[in-house]
Amino acid sequence: MGVFLGMLPIVHQVFGSLLVVAGLIVLPLPIPFGLIMLTIGFALLAPYIPAIQRLIRYMRGKWPHLDLHLRRHHHRFPPVIKSTIDKTHPAAPAE
Repeated sequence: MGVFLGMLPIVHQVFGSLLVVAGLIVLPLPIPFGLIMLTIGFALLAPYIPAIQRLIRYMRGKWPHLDLHLRRHHHRFPPVIKSTIDKTHPAAPAE
């Protein structure tokens, strides 16, 4: 079991990267699948890539409604996403 837990960050990064690339490809479609794929991909990549954390922090500062929804639904997310929400709060210091 410990071996699989050690591979989890690698799986998150690979799957997140694939979702971001696929989301960019299907972004022009009329159905917002691209946005959904980009959101999930960035959520998977954010704990490991500081540039994405800064992007999310900027977006949360620019759009307070987005920040409100993330804080409101914080308790429903898996631990890796919860820590990303905490790290990317607009008032939190950048790492």
